[in-house]
Amino acid sequence: MEYNLGALLSFLVAFQLFFVAVYLLTHKKGNKRSNRLLALLFLMFAINLLDFSARVSGFIFPNPMLHLLDDAFFFLYGPVLYFYTKSVIYHDFTFKKRDTWNLLPYLLFTSYVIFLIFYISPETRLEVAKKIDTADFPAWVFVISLFTYLHILCYLWFSWRTIKTYRTVIRDKFSSIDGINLDWLSFMIRAFTGITTVAVIHNLTPIFGNMILLYVTVMVLLLISFYFIILVLVKALNQPAIFSGIAQQETEKYAMSNLSSDEVENYKNQLGILMQTNQLYLNADLNSKDLAGELGVSTKVLSQVINQGFDQNFFDFINTFRCEEVKRLLRGPDKKITIIEAMYLAGFNSKSSFNKEFKKLTGQTPSEFKKRLP
Repeated sequence: MEYNLGALLSFLVAFQLFFVAVYLLTHKKGNKRSNRLLALLFLMFAINLLDFSARVSGFIFPNPMLHLLDDAFFFLYGPVLYFYTKSVIYHDFTFKKRDTWNLLPYLLFTSYVIFLIFYISPETRLEVAKKIDTADFPAWVFVISLFTYLHILCYLWFSWRTIKTYRTVIRDKFSSIDGINLDWLSFMIRAFTGITTVAVIHNLTPIFGNMILLYVTVMVLLLISFYFIILVLVKALNQPAIFSGIAQQETEKYAMSNLSSDEVENYKNQLGILMQTNQLYLNADLNSKDLAGELGVSTKVLSQVINQGFDQNFFDFINTFRCEEVKRLLRGPDKKITIIEAMYLAGFNSKSSFNKEFKKLTGQTPSEFKKRLP
């Protein structure tokens, strides 16, 4: 067997993936369903890498069709990642019978491979083994492979759309979202998109016969995978357990009520007075339920009043008041007050979130604003 750096790195990353998968399966904290789905994702990835390591090392099974069994995982990566995303975001997520349709491409491909394993002739097996060893496949094989990657990318888009919807909901419910905005999950989707893109390039490289590009794409794929595994493990398992996600029904245009325009205007005036007199925005943990209670309305009504009356979501609405409070404090008689002190006094609890919101709402950074004060 011809061992090389690509085979060695593949084996090391696969070992790491197996270790992480076992850890996730035995990890008692967090959402067990989510941990199991992530473990399944890592296990499949590990098996694919071990098979790749074997192929590039020159090891081919006596029945080469066995190498195709793990290729069927490419029809599972997308659905598993999508279900993992939903299990993290929705606390009431459960598998339904209709979800099994997502497994159909995997089951069909696997059934076909099993048929080939038992029924192809020894001569054909030998010919297939040579093609696997040299990556000398007919064009239609690469076309099918390309469709499998497109299949993954479609599910990555579904996952990203789900995260985007989730973020719309939480911005209508919470005034501080740094601990619950699921940046790590967005990172995972982006990383998988990057891995899939590099894999597509790698898969199509043999058509052009460029061995240098083939080797480079392998190295890039393995390095991205290694980096991805480390960060996902750290980020996914160190999220605060206080927030358990949202309900799936909350994504239905965040429960818009049916107030008339006059009613919206009336509640808008009441809300403006309430915010100015009670300064509720100074509470860093203020959420839509609390504010709705102060106004004496439901969260549905509050959402419509803020969305239509102020043309903002709850998050931006509250943080507009906070930014104005920061500006007032910095303009005040106490010239020794720092930006950080003003930030906390105004109700912000995250420097990064504060800087981003202040720049978005005022067009300048807090430092730039302070420098221009008389």
